[in-house]
Parts: sequence; C-alpha cells; structure tokens
Amino acid sequence: MASDSAFDHERYASLRGGGRIGVRVHAVASTTSTMDDARAGADQHGVEGCGDAYLAGEQTAGRGRFGRRWVAAPGAALLVTFQLCPAAGPYTPLLSAAGGLATAEAVEATANLAVTLKWPNDVLADGRKLAGILADGRPRPGGVLEVFLGIGVNLREDATAGLSPDERARATSIEGAGATPPDAEMLLASLAQALERRLEQIEREPSAFLEDWRVRLETIGRRVRLAAAGVDAGAAGVVEGVATGVTQSGELTLRLDDGSERSFAAGDVTTL
Repeated sequence: MASDSAFDHERYASLRGGGRIGVRVHAVASTTSTMDDARAGADQHGVEGCGDAYLAGEQTAGRGRFGRRWVAAPGAALLVTFQLCPAAGPYTPLLSAAGGLATAEAVEATANLAVTLKWPNDVLADGRKLAGILADGRPRPGGVLEVFLGIGVNLREDATAGLSPDERARATSIEGAGATPPDAEMLLASLAQALERRLEQIEREPSAFLEDWRVRLETIGRRVRLAAAGVDAGAAGVVEGVATGVTQSGELTLRLDDGSERSFAAGDVTTL
C-alpha cells in the first residue's frame, strides 16, 4: 500500500480540530479493504490506535453487510474504517447506528443534501442508497472490545459503475442527487466530529441517542418485508409487517399481520 499523497493531512487537521475519533488518519491511494487495513493497524498499534481512521481512495475487495462487495472507481467515494475501543455494555450494538447517523449529519453539513436512514444504517437520498456502514467487532486481551466501523459514501456517479444493473438502480451519489461532492478532507473531518459526538451521546444519554436515531429512520411506520439473518430467520426467513420502533439494543420491531410483535437484530429491509 502506497501512502495517499493526494490527501492533505494539514488541511484535514485544521478542519478536524482536537478530539479522539479520526484525529490520526492513515491514508492510502489504493488497498484491498480499509477494514483489513484497520485490523492490521490495530494489531500493530494496539489500544494506542483507538480512534484512528484508515482511508483509501480505492479499495479492490471492499465488502458491505452480509459479505456484499463494496466497489467504487478511484476517488469516487469516501472509504474509511475507524478503529473504536468502546466500553462493553448493553448499548454496544448501537455503534453501527451511530455510524449511520453521523454519516447522514456529515453529508448534510458538507453537501447541503437532505438524507434519511433506512434501518439499520443505510443512508438514503431520494430513497436510493448513498452510503453504507459495516461494524465488525472482536475481543482483545484484558476485556477490551475492539470495533471496526467501516463507512463508504458515494461522492460521484462513477462510484456505482461497478454495480449490477439492479444494484445501480437502487444506488446514488452526492453528485447524482444533485449536490456538489465535498472533498475528502472536509467530509472526513465532519464525519469524525459527528461520530465522536454520537458515541459520547450513547455513553451519556443512550435514550436521547435512540430517539434521535428513531426519528431519522424512514423505516418506522412503514410496511416492510424483512429478510432475517442468523437466529432471527426462523423457519421462513422472510416476514412482513409494520415497523413500529427500535429496541434499546437497536433491534427493529415489527407488528406482524397476526397482531404479534417481533424484534430483529439483523436483516434486509424492503419498504412495501
């Protein structure tokens, strides 16, 4: 991996200011996956790397939720993974939601583009996916929890060029939504600031965070089809119902047609 000389660290530092999240950025022009870079960096730096951001102008083997590929033309998307070291607790599952909420706030602040969220953490513009988030955790010695929060934001339309026709029809970019894409330094600085605020809010006022996230979720109040994953799948794996809310751990609650309610920790949601 060659360092990314195009990323202006000095300008970024002046925009970011102080803090804990994203103060130090490891930027490369191209890599297989920023998630893999973050894991390797964490292996090297340990807890001293907590808060570091791993940025790439291009990734050749990026992945999203459920192992899907995340592809983009060089420089067409903001591709970053943060190494986080939160205190383990009941609200740890909300970290991916914090990533989605922070991304939405950063896009609005830097591109003046209104966006919404689809549970659990997809960022949408005009109903099409603009950004995605993937959280992956692992325990460390001494009871430390390490979470790698990967975020991809489509900046230009060629960010979606590598997708299948069906996927491309459901995707968009800041440019495609009619706004001017911010540069990487500006968007990453705004994202790191927003993420730090939201992580602190989860620690101090989790109920307030849940409400801020809930009102952003366009999923709530809509009839949806959910293709469940893992232990939530049950016999059929697919359920339909009205999304009525989210639990304290971020699960989506559906009111099914028989009047019962079930909560799901993971799954693909389609609005009906």
